[in-house]
Amino acid sequence: MTALNVALVTPLAGPDATQGLASVRGLTLWARDEYLPPPWTEISVTAYDAYPDPAAAMRSAVAARPAAIIGPYGRRAALAAASATDRVVFNAGAPTTRFMRQTYPKVINIAAPSSTWPRQVLTLVRSVDRTARKAVLLLAVGDFAIEATASTKAAARSLGFEVTTSTFGPGQAAIAASRLPTADVLIVHGDPDDELTAANALLRRPWKAAAFSTAVSVQGAATFGDSSDGLLAPGSWLPDSMAETTTGPNAWAFTADFSALHGTPPTATAAWTFVAGLILGACIRRSGSADDTAVLAAARGLDTTTLLGRFRLDETTGLQVGHQIPIVQWQSGTSWTVWPRDGARARFAHPRWQARTANPGLTPRPYR
Repeated sequence: MTALNVALVTPLAGPDATQGLASVRGLTLWARDEYLPPPWTEISVTAYDAYPDPAAAMRSAVAARPAAIIGPYGRRAALAAASATDRVVFNAGAPTTRFMRQTYPKVINIAAPSSTWPRQVLTLVRSVDRTARKAVLLLAVGDFAIEATASTKAAARSLGFEVTTSTFGPGQAAIAASRLPTADVLIVHGDPDDELTAANALLRRPWKAAAFSTAVSVQGAATFGDSSDGLLAPGSWLPDSMAETTTGPNAWAFTADFSALHGTPPTATAAWTFVAGLILGACIRRSGSADDTAVLAAARGLDTTTLLGRFRLDETTGLQVGHQIPIVQWQSGTSWTVWPRDGARARFAHPRWQARTANPGLTPRPYR
């Protein structure tokens, strides 16, 4: 028997231990079900604790000479781990534009950068409204704000939107919100308290569409009260999707298999890590080798569909451009996936004040 040895560098202790465990569980399911060509007859997964020192964990993993390495959950941990090696690393837990090919040429990005969700909102609005012209972004100061501003403004040019961006520091959300100009689309990203403060000041205004990053969960939306109807928010994946795939099971089957094996439903982190395994397997079958150079070349040329949607890396940047972050909308107390179009569970209610009467008679299939 010949085992394909795979290293998973991820936090197993500390504040992100829950996410690390989800990664382990996702990769364990993949290892159980994956089929590889000879000479491999099984897959062995070894986890290395990225807490508190992800770079040391990566060095330990590399020293064991695994066939492949899956990187950790968390932006800082992933950046530190990837910087500690010249091996190919599958980025399964830190969807950020920092992992561009020019800086990290050996990183394979599994999911779209999280900072691209505002551009998905603009794409959604433009799909039903040709008259909307102005959008405003209210973003907490930090790396996300820098990435989201660049990504959204680039998309806005092609979509015909004029974008104004405002950033705020701790405790400054109310002041920043009061200074926002009038626009058709409002997009807010910050921590829950800041977003609620901004919502109290902004949702009285007649935005055609309004999106808040923390409104995705039932708990998050509840803090907005009656104002939650019509709000948009970024999802992460569609666990009940039965959309066809070309690599691996669909999301519905994965959710069922994961739940049966581990006794708990999968999180987005588990799904991302499972898909990292699927892409690794596809690259090995495509190239006939588990060598880093062969796997990297295969990944760069791969165009396939997994339970996350399309997988395709940008030829220039190496960022994931096939996968699209789902957008959900709250309608009459239920969240519905409304974008991308092929994963939509309900019609997008636009303008947002139509949400209370949208999609009558449909059986709720809420985003989880």
